[in-house]
Amino acid sequence: MMNQKIDKDYLFKTVVRIMGEEMHFDNKQMHKSINILTSVFSDVDFISSKNFLSTERCKDTIIIKNFMGCKKMSGVKENSIEQYLLSVNSLSNFCRKELIDISTDDIRRFLLFYEKSVCKTTADNCRRNLNVFFQFMEDEEYIRKNPVKKIPKIKEEIKYKRFYTDLEIESMRDACITRRELAIIDLLISTGLRVSEISNILLSDIDWENRMIIIHGKGSKDRFVPFSVRCKKHLQEYLSDRGRDISISLFCSMKKPYLKLGKSSINNIIKDVGKRVNLPDITVHCFRRWLASDLNKKGVDPAIIQEILGHSSFTTTQKHYLDKTTNKVCYMHNIYAS
Repeated sequence: MMNQKIDKDYLFKTVVRIMGEEMHFDNKQMHKSINILTSVFSDVDFISSKNFLSTERCKDTIIIKNFMGCKKMSGVKENSIEQYLLSVNSLSNFCRKELIDISTDDIRRFLLFYEKSVCKTTADNCRRNLNVFFQFMEDEEYIRKNPVKKIPKIKEEIKYKRFYTDLEIESMRDACITRRELAIIDLLISTGLRVSEISNILLSDIDWENRMIIIHGKGSKDRFVPFSVRCKKHLQEYLSDRGRDISISLFCSMKKPYLKLGKSSINNIIKDVGKRVNLPDITVHCFRRWLASDLNKKGVDPAIIQEILGHSSFTTTQKHYLDKTTNKVCYMHNIYAS
C-alpha cells in the first residue's frame, strides 16, 4: 500500500478542535493555534503510514536554516553563505538523499562529477564549502562524523601567472586620458587594492596628511594602506576636477546622481586603458600581483606585503602574488653595479 499525503489543514483543525475542547479555547484562540501550526510546519509534508507520520522532507530545511542562522551570527557575509548553500544544494541534487544520509563515497562521486565542468580550484572551493557545512552538522550532532574530513584537498594545476613588467605598468599610467583614469591607475600601482575595495572607498576614509586609506576588506577586516606622493597628487587633481561635494565616494560616475563606481565600471576603465598599450587582458588583480612582486624583490618583509594586500594567511600571498622568477641578486646588481 502506497503512502499518501495528509491534508494539513484538516489535520491542524482536527488537532486544535480536540485540544480546544480539552483546554476550553475560544474561537480566537483556536484560529491563532491553527495559524501557528500552519506557519511552523509550512515546509513539512505529512505522510500517512502504518506506524507514524513522516517528516523527512523537513529535516534538510531545518538543518540549512540553522546553518544559515549560525553563520550570520558569526558575522559571515551573505554572499559567502550563498556559496556554501550553492555547494550543498548541488550535492543534494546529485545524491538525491537526505543530508544526514550522505556518505564520504557520495561526496567523492559528486566531486569527481563536478570537477569535469570546472577547474580544480573551483572544485576544491566546493569541497571546502561542504566541509564547513558538514562540520556544522557534526558539531550540532545531526551526524556522528563529518564525511568530508576523509577527502583530501584537490590539488590545482600549477600554471604560471602573468606578471607584468615595470615598463608595462608604467605604460598604463602614460596611456591615461582623463584625470579619473590616472587617479585609478596610480592608486592601483601604489596600493594593489582589490576592485571591490577601490569601489567602496569613501572620502572620509582617506587621511591625506599621512597618506593612508582605511580599507574595509574581506571578512569585515579593516586595515590601513599607504599611498605614494604621486598618487596623492593625482587623486587630488581628479577630485578638484570633478568637485569634492558631488559624492561621498572617492570614485563616482560623472553624471547625476553621481553614484559610486561599481566593480564592473572600474574593470572596464582598466580594460580601456590596457587596450591603448596592447595589454587587453590586464585586470585590477594584475596590479595587485605586480605590487606584491615589486615589494618582494626590493626586500620588503613578506609579513608587510601580506598586511598591505589584506590576506589572513601568508600562504595566499606567497602562492598567488609573489613572482617566483624574481631574482633579487639581479635586482640588487642592477642598482649598485650597473
